[in-house]
Amino acid sequence: MTFVTDAPPLRKKIRRPALAAVAAFVAVFALAGAVAVFVAHQWQSAAEQRFGRRAAALRESIGLSLVANEAVLRSARAHLAQTPLPDAASWARYVSALDLDGSHTAVVALGYVPGEHDESGVAFWAGPAARSGNLPVRPDAVRSIRPDDIVLAVAAPSPTSVTPLTLWLPVDDRSAAHGNESRNPFGFAVAALDVQRLFEPLLAAQPGLEITLSTNHPPFELYRSAPLEGDEVLSYQRFERTDRLFAGGTALTIETRADGSPLLTGAATSAAAILMVGALVAAACAWLAFRLVAVRLTPSVSISDARLNEARMMAIIRSSMEAIITVDEFQKVVIFNPAAEYVFGVSAMEAIGSPLSRFLPERFRAAHAQHVDQFGVTGVTERQMGHQQRVLLGLRANGEEFPIEASISQIKEASGKLYTVMLRDITERLRAENTLKRSREELRELSANLQSVREAEKTRIARELHDDLGQQLTALKIDLSSLGQRLGPDVAPDITSSLAGMSKLIDATVRGVRRIAADLRPVMLDDLGLESAIDWLANDFTSRYGIRVRKRLETGKVVFSSAAASTLFRIVQEALTNVARHAQANKVDLSLEADAQHCILRIADNGCGATGERSDALHRTQQDKTFGLLGIRERAHMFNGVVEIDTAPGEGFSLSITFDLDALQTDETTS
Repeated sequence: MTFVTDAPPLRKKIRRPALAAVAAFVAVFALAGAVAVFVAHQWQSAAEQRFGRRAAALRESIGLSLVANEAVLRSARAHLAQTPLPDAASWARYVSALDLDGSHTAVVALGYVPGEHDESGVAFWAGPAARSGNLPVRPDAVRSIRPDDIVLAVAAPSPTSVTPLTLWLPVDDRSAAHGNESRNPFGFAVAALDVQRLFEPLLAAQPGLEITLSTNHPPFELYRSAPLEGDEVLSYQRFERTDRLFAGGTALTIETRADGSPLLTGAATSAAAILMVGALVAAACAWLAFRLVAVRLTPSVSISDARLNEARMMAIIRSSMEAIITVDEFQKVVIFNPAAEYVFGVSAMEAIGSPLSRFLPERFRAAHAQHVDQFGVTGVTERQMGHQQRVLLGLRANGEEFPIEASISQIKEASGKLYTVMLRDITERLRAENTLKRSREELRELSANLQSVREAEKTRIARELHDDLGQQLTALKIDLSSLGQRLGPDVAPDITSSLAGMSKLIDATVRGVRRIAADLRPVMLDDLGLESAIDWLANDFTSRYGIRVRKRLETGKVVFSSAAASTLFRIVQEALTNVARHAQANKVDLSLEADAQHCILRIADNGCGATGERSDALHRTQQDKTFGLLGIRERAHMFNGVVEIDTAPGEGFSLSITFDLDALQTDETTS
């Protein structure tokens, strides 16, 4: 009967802690699942955006490549516009001099095809693709073509066709009286394009992409790149995009694909890691909930249980790997466990009853006694020892001093207070920490040296680009202008058009050289100073990405050293690059302010912000390798800068660095 009566309370005691543990586990694990789904979704969205940008860049590259091949055809038309029309032999010599096989264009044959109203003209054809002797068929689209328009003709591959892609351009200059009205040309300059040479270099510049190029009129597949290496990619793991490109009056359909399985696998791996950590945290919370509920249901401990607990406590003290010493209020040793015997080289029989001061160096004994008395007065239960000095020292029986780490606790009993000190020998740990500190400083010095070497190399390359290649392009532009003036106003329109095209190409090349040189090392950083360089960088950033930058540069009369100016400029450059890549912002606040003692650089955006893991990237790297923030930290450390990050999801990202002004100024300024 007694067993039956006591059973329900026993089941109740077991059931309530179990239910609390299950509820805690489910709640924490559900939260971890939500975080994992969000991280996987963000990862996939970022991967799809990156693929879209690469596909758009490939489409633009195809358009630019076709424009470059059109330039070759216009040059050939200028040669065909001579009077009389070149014969087949002279034309073959001209094409051979162009060395189409060794050129970087996709043109593999050039020729002339007479129009419908040119009965005296003879078609001729030369180039590597013209060895079969077959001439391309004149498309219907060239019946009414403007004098300077180019038609891109697409023909289905057949045994009689030379190449499926040809460019057609009117040669007859007797249409000048017709203005820009459509007409039936008397002849055409024709260029045959090799699709392999046209598209394979573009794919080599965009590794990891596949493309299929097709036309609707006539409908057939013009080009398909080789599939990527690896196993067959599932449909849901493939990124795909379809673009339209109009070239020479022909609509081309570009289908771009990429294998997304590595990125999606990374997302799944991150989600699985989050779930695993969430499961561990949930298990810990469940255990804690079980213990808390179980403790509340536990009845008061009896005297026999207290004695049992005391015995267990003594067993734990004796088996502890840390040295444990308990003293009374007169600082006489009452407990000395085996670990303390090993550390101090004294047996428990010798230590018990002796003063605690025998285990301290003589110069610290008086101060230590005062600290223990003060600790007893405060009433604090426990405290870490060593606040007054960096390292505590112990004294072995042989007189050897060694560093220790200790904590002290107190308990009041009927017989008085007892103080328990738990300590460990940290000799090996301090030695390892010192070694690690030296290694870290050496790595920082190496990093600083590499940054200096890299900056010097960028400066040298930028100077050579600006002084050598820039001057040569300028000289070429002058020669081209001089050539145009010598030809006079009566020159053929085709030649004028070719000269104008070459002039535009040279101007674009000069702008490209200036942009590359400025990205490597802005000239104004050395000539006009840091503020002008940062102002130029912000304006260039706005023009490139459309993100408005609000600047506030107030450095007064501070003169920065060359190294400091380069460091501050690179930090701003890296921070703006991170905004363009990750922030999804439309506004950036940039400020550089200096007072009598400090210089503060702050870059803040109104973008999507970052999670705690991302904001902690200054101290550790995640799977995405946040080397940009690590580089900012190392550059700031070279001048004793303090980096602070303020961010939260959806609330923007703020980077603030505080420098001592003396570290950034030149020797002449500080003196």
